[in-house]
Amino acid sequence: MMNIEKAVEKVSNPELVKAIEEMREEFTPEKQNNVLNYALRATFLMPCVVMEDTQLVAEADNHVHFEDKPQVKFLLIQNQDKKTFFPAFTDSSELVKFISEQEYQPFGMKFTDLATLTEQNPSVDGFVVNPYSHNLPFTKELLADMKAALMNYRQKMEQEESKPDITVSTNDKE
Repeated sequence: MMNIEKAVEKVSNPELVKAIEEMREEFTPEKQNNVLNYALRATFLMPCVVMEDTQLVAEADNHVHFEDKPQVKFLLIQNQDKKTFFPAFTDSSELVKFISEQEYQPFGMKFTDLATLTEQNPSVDGFVVNPYSHNLPFTKELLADMKAALMNYRQKMEQEESKPDITVSTNDKE
């Protein structure tokens, strides 16, 4: 079992976990939206390997020197269909279920950052929240649909804000 830093222990998403469990009991659009709303605000723990990479760096005055630059490699999992996913954990009690031959450390990541990382990685099919318990997948297709819905909503709100707020009243005095 790995030692999880104090800061990582603060990552907790009990509302999301409860919403997932409620959605699994009764799958309704309202409960599904509840899960999505909590997920959008969540920070997840991601297992990763941090490696030091020595690079040659040129300074402004053209002097060069070697510098250690850390690189992060996120660990992946596969489902039965051989599709590849980032495992994302709601809290430290879920993260410790992740077993790897590589020594890893947790990295906190917001939903939007994780979605962007997934979108930019062609070899990954999505990410899975708590793969060893709740097993809630966010596929690239679902993430694209969510992004489109959010952009449509944002455009609608911007259009409504750009309309002048004018009311006409008459003062009929007879």
